[in-house]
Amino acid sequence: MSASDPRLWAWRLGVFVALLMLWVVLTESGAVPDVFLPSPGELRDAATGLMTDGYKDRSLLDHIGLSLMRVGTGFGLGILVGTALGLAMGWQRWIDAIFAPFIEFLRPLPQLAYLVLLIVWLGIGEAPRIVLLFLAALPVAAVAARDGVRRVSVRRVAAARTLGASEWQVFRHVVIPSALPEILIGARLALGIVYATLIASEIIAGSSGIGWMIVDAGRFLRSDLVFVGVIIIGFMGLALDRLMVLIEHRIVHWAGR
Repeated sequence: MSASDPRLWAWRLGVFVALLMLWVVLTESGAVPDVFLPSPGELRDAATGLMTDGYKDRSLLDHIGLSLMRVGTGFGLGILVGTALGLAMGWQRWIDAIFAPFIEFLRPLPQLAYLVLLIVWLGIGEAPRIVLLFLAALPVAAVAARDGVRRVSVRRVAAARTLGASEWQVFRHVVIPSALPEILIGARLALGIVYATLIASEIIAGSSGIGWMIVDAGRFLRSDLVFVGVIIIGFMGLALDRLMVLIEHRIVHWAGR
């Protein structure tokens, strides 16, 4: 059964409708208290209030915009630096020997483990969160780019050199295009890590953004706002992932053919 099969979509729709009906029955009958599971109507009212009045002196779009700004800045810087470093590591063994220990140490380290250090070093503000997201994306991008370079066909490189291409021409016209699929897969993985890290950092040490909004609402037992925030976070993450897939298909449309 393929992903576009109508039967598959019918099953998905049926499961969604069944869950929605169960949700309505549990909340409207009073079987589950509102503080644990708000009704669909309460979520609708909470979402409408957020869109019209915002939350804590900021509009909903401000909170979303701040979260996306942090993701975009940290992810963008991490991907640029990490990809450049990974390409150099894959092409030159001595560069890999210098930076590989740092990358391999940083890669499995939980990002939130050094958030407190960044706050101590950089103060309270946007800087520690941006650096945290940068460090979350950097090792993933570097490893993907390095592995992409190492998987380039030796025959392609040899053929380019036989035709008289210089080392820079080989690197630019053979190595980088061949490594692009791996690089973009790494970028997609890095985006997921960066996004999850952002939400966690806003929950732990934030004063704005969607992550902060849901934890602050939770302090006042506003589970309706928490549920709305979680739904917004889910759809934002899905949209960012789909955007990366579209970029991947656009740039490396030949991959797998």
